[in-house]
Amino acid sequence: MLCFYSIFRGDPFVLHVPKYWSIGSTVVQLPFSLNVAVYVFIWLVCLAGLYFIWKRPKVLGFNVRWSTLDLLVVAIMAVLLEVYDNMIGDQFITPLIKLIPFGHDFALNDLPYMFLLMVGVAILRKPGAATAMVFLNYLLMQLMYGGSESVLSWPYGILQGLFLDLYILMRKGHVFSNKSKFVFWDGLFMGALRAVPAVTIQSAILGPLLSGQTKPLAAIFFYSLFNMIGNGLEAGITASLAIRVANSVNLNSGQTYNLDVESEGEPV
Repeated sequence: MLCFYSIFRGDPFVLHVPKYWSIGSTVVQLPFSLNVAVYVFIWLVCLAGLYFIWKRPKVLGFNVRWSTLDLLVVAIMAVLLEVYDNMIGDQFITPLIKLIPFGHDFALNDLPYMFLLMVGVAILRKPGAATAMVFLNYLLMQLMYGGSESVLSWPYGILQGLFLDLYILMRKGHVFSNKSKFVFWDGLFMGALRAVPAVTIQSAILGPLLSGQTKPLAAIFFYSLFNMIGNGLEAGITASLAIRVANSVNLNSGQTYNLDVESEGEPV
């Protein structure tokens, strides 16, 4: 019989794994100077990624213009994400999920969050949409709850959406299109990219540097792995429903953007 135990030792993120999976209690804590250097590099990656998402569509031959309606959708979805994430989710859903074995480890409490995020992506389907929604949600959390979070922790909020937008850009306008046969896989990859590398960097780099919170290497590995699997499956499973909701809001949400000719960012 497997013996399960907590490798977080009192950390809010309780993770239970088989005892023989443990790779020791080695705490991940880089030397301060190296940690600062890595932190600066992470900021550079974030800025470079945002610049790439801004410029690359023009290189591909089209401009995705952001309308007032698009900005309104971003704001509404960010508020909905915040209402669930730090109000309904933390207060009511997460305590129940923790009663389910491995439920919180696989981030089952994130299911409504991932559905809302996929709805926002399906409505907008523009590079930069995911980062805008998630980062605005992160800013709202900081403004409402404060705590130890500051501008220095912004990379965590950016990274949760940055790689989703890079994936959207890589798919060249075909993410969540009505004719796409890869709806589940689009959701799966975007959900996984929402979790990793953001949670890994938060646990291994940002946490030790900004708040002194350190975790064992095993804890970081399994927490990242389980979140990646959980968020990926949640986004993949809810992707079809998210597209239906998006189509009911925006009839053009399922159309493919033409990336082969110069356009003004309108669906064709």
